[in-house]
Parts: sequence; C-alpha cells; structure tokens
Amino acid sequence: MVQVPRLFRRFMPQLIHMFVLPIFFFAFVMIYHPFELKIHFGTVWFGVHVTILSCIIFACIVITRLLYYFLPLRLNYSLYSLWCFGEVFFCSVFCALYLWMIRNKPDSYFDQLSLIFESILFVQVIPYVILALAMRIHDYATLKSEPENNSRMRFYDSNHNLKFVATADTILYIGAEENYINIYYTDNGRVKCYVLRSSMRSVDELCLANGLVRCHRSFYINPSHVRILRKEKEGIVMAELDVNDVRDIPVSKKFYNNLAEML
Repeated sequence: MVQVPRLFRRFMPQLIHMFVLPIFFFAFVMIYHPFELKIHFGTVWFGVHVTILSCIIFACIVITRLLYYFLPLRLNYSLYSLWCFGEVFFCSVFCALYLWMIRNKPDSYFDQLSLIFESILFVQVIPYVILALAMRIHDYATLKSEPENNSRMRFYDSNHNLKFVATADTILYIGAEENYINIYYTDNGRVKCYVLRSSMRSVDELCLANGLVRCHRSFYINPSHVRILRKEKEGIVMAELDVNDVRDIPVSKKFYNNLAEML
C-alpha cells in the first residue's frame, strides 16, 4: 500500500497541526455550539471551559505530533488515518477527565468520554482533511514542477533532515551498510559516494518513484547505467555498470527478472 508522502513527516506540518487543530476547535465550538455543549458547560462559564479544552487539545497534539516526527514510522494512508483517529481519542481522554471533574462527577466518566470524543471527532475531521489534502496537493505540485527525465532525488537522514540532493540520472547505485546507505553518483564525469545515516527501507519509495530498481536486499541500482548482466561460474549474477572504477553489483534471483525486463 502507498505510503504517505515524506512531506507529512517534516516538522513544519507537525507545527501547523499543533496550532490549527485547537484553534479550529475553539472557533467552531464558540460559533456553532455543537451537540448542545452549552447545556453541559453552562452559559456563564462556557467560553472559559472551551478555552481550557482547547489548551488541553493543544497539549495533547504537541505530544502526539512530536512522537510522529521523531519515531521511525512508515505509515500508509490507512495507518496515518488511524494515527489521527488515535490523536482524537487521546485528546478526548483528558478533555473528558477535565469535564468530569469540574462538573463534580454527576455521571460516569465514560459517558463524558463518549460525549467529548463524539464532539471532538465531529469538529476535528474538517481540519484533518483540509491539512491532509493541502499537503498532498503541495507534494504533487512539487513533483510535477520537476523535469520528468531530470527529477531530483532528495535524501533525508534518520531525523528527517535533508542531507543530499541529486538528479536521478546521476545515481549509479545505492548500497546498505549497517545503519548507513552509500549513494554512488557521478559528478562532472567522476564517481563520488555520499554516506547517509539512514536505512534502505526509508528510501524505498524515493527509489521506485525515480526509476531505481531493487536488485539485492542491500542494493538499489539504476537500470539506465547497467551495461550487462553477467552470470559467474558460481551461479551468481552480477550487474556491470557503464562507468569505470565502479564495482559490479550482485543481483539476487528474487529481483533478477524485474531488472532484466527494464534493460
């Protein structure tokens, strides 16, 4: 299943979520009073309670968004939606606790939780959808603005910081080594290597989107630079590149047919 774009993992979108969600909740509830909340809060202290609930939501969103930013998660759209649903529930737990306490516990805590969860979910689904669509449109527009045959590959480290940018046609191959990946590329006719603290799994989507092919569990290769596929006496298949002074790349049986079809 398709993973969410890397843009969703950057810090600025997390910061936007931290402020937009509680502000939208405050404005929406103050204007529309959904689910007869004014009856539960009372008319006199209604604004005060909504302000405190918005602050609780802000604190909860800060926690969940920082976790999302720093944890090495690889989420598809379904799992990201589940994460957002979990954020709403996390906010609801503490908002319900506040309401249950200030109302002197007139009913069950779980009744309060059900009410506030329904309210927050109903209100917050709007900004969640708008933010997700905005980021997806921005990501799509960025990809479309780049020349198709000269697309730029942006490599990020394990902390999601941009470290290396190269056009796809200059990449020869990418090899994994413990907690690092080695990116071999050409620059003015010379072969260079950039060492990046990251994993092969983290560049899967990037490589596939830019024409690189998995040829081994530890290697991605650029088919446009493969000169020949050569079978050794031991039965091992090696890919010879069209650039001098570059090692031959092993090709496992699992990926051989896919690579061969692209040559």
